[in-house]
Amino acid sequence: MKNIEQFKRANFFTGLMATPQFWNDIQDYHFKKENFYNLLFLGPGIVPGIRDELKVSPIAKTGGSLSLFVAPGFAIDRQGRGINLYEPETKMVDYKKYKLPVTIYIAIMYHEILDEYYQNEQNTEYQGYKKKIETAKVEIIADNLPENCLELARIYLEEDENGEIKRITEPADYANPKANEIDTRFVLWAKKPRIGLSPFLKKYFVDILEESYNYAFSAFNIVNLPSLRELQALTLTSKMIVKCGDLAYEDIIHILEPIWNVYNSIAQDLIEYEKGLKKQTFTAKDAFKEYRDKLYKLGELIKYFDNKYETIDIIFKQEKAVIETLRHIFMTKKITLSDIELMSSDLPPDIVINDVRYRMVDFIDFNDKQAEQSHKFDKVNANNYSTGNKSATYPDGVNVQDIINIYFGGTVSFTLNNLIAARKAILIRRTDIFHGNYKIDVAINGEKTKPFVIDGDDTKNNWRNIALQIPGKYIKDNSITVSFMMEMGTRDCFGKIWMYQQI
Repeated sequence: MKNIEQFKRANFFTGLMATPQFWNDIQDYHFKKENFYNLLFLGPGIVPGIRDELKVSPIAKTGGSLSLFVAPGFAIDRQGRGINLYEPETKMVDYKKYKLPVTIYIAIMYHEILDEYYQNEQNTEYQGYKKKIETAKVEIIADNLPENCLELARIYLEEDENGEIKRITEPADYANPKANEIDTRFVLWAKKPRIGLSPFLKKYFVDILEESYNYAFSAFNIVNLPSLRELQALTLTSKMIVKCGDLAYEDIIHILEPIWNVYNSIAQDLIEYEKGLKKQTFTAKDAFKEYRDKLYKLGELIKYFDNKYETIDIIFKQEKAVIETLRHIFMTKKITLSDIELMSSDLPPDIVINDVRYRMVDFIDFNDKQAEQSHKFDKVNANNYSTGNKSATYPDGVNVQDIINIYFGGTVSFTLNNLIAARKAILIRRTDIFHGNYKIDVAINGEKTKPFVIDGDDTKNNWRNIALQIPGKYIKDNSITVSFMMEMGTRDCFGKIWMYQQI
């Protein structure tokens, strides 16, 4: 719609001569304005939901027939005019008129019929039609379709070995119609007006999808179920659609329904997974039964959605309840920083401390020189710095081997990445406490935080995972520089470093 016509509205004043042309201009003004809005808000094409939507079908489902049935409906042409087919219409395809093979179009166009003729018997000057019926004309056109026509269907006509076409049929495959089959792949459809979403409702929906994605990510790291990976992809895509797309109110259910199906798949996959192990762990939890119960209720709400905002609110709350029970199925028990200190196994991707969930966002393994370089590890200002391969045990007796960094006073520094500004974090380092009872001052981007405190020593089981909680105010970007600072002559020994941040 590059050119917009100048609209002129009637302006009455005393003494105005209201001629027939003047009144017709008033009618044209409203007609053109209506056409403008039709194109602006709907666009050209068949308007969905009006009568039988101008569907084209063969009259005879079986046997031979070349007659087509065009059902009633409403469309908007490329000028914005409403094309109203009030009654069904039958068209006969006379293939002998054409040079075969040929593509024919069943087309509809705007048509006006003058109606209600008036004649003044005393004065024949005063006569004419009082009304115009806005209707439609259906035609079969070969080759090129004129600009004022809308396509309802097309048919590629091709004669058989006897030089005949016996009948026209519905396509066996809609996506790939054959000769003499009705093809509706290229029919234009107008945009149906839809109810929008409030910014609050969109944000609420995005938050729910984000939460579902996070739990699916965490659970997949615990149990490698394909449905958990599918849930990640589906919720991530759905979040993108909600945030960036022109989402309508009724689309909420269309987005939630496939997510609900994947939730069901997770339950089934988990049952099959544990059948293979011949051991019930997750499905034996009370949370698993609760998950299936809540999932059933969510499915009922989606299936029988009554198109009310109040019901959407109930559905969102039920969705959050399903997500929460999913967390209870897969999440290990809540732990404390003291529990982490004694963990000899690799630290998990996610941890829950004081009801707050943290995800590992970065990790430095000093066995990997490339990782050391990428984290800009700097020991220039560390006194008598050295490294060694140390094998030691945790208090549970498990022996763990690691590269140990040793220095006697001074500073070592490194960067940590993949952070979100202003979110609190936990910095954990493997520490040798053979010589314990000391503290390490810590700075984030040159700003001092609380120190690492090494309470006690252990000459038998040397390894500990010492944790430091970092308030969000120290994290101002997605990357930070961390410095460990020791008094001169004081010994510090550390190995792997983990960085967790609140989800």
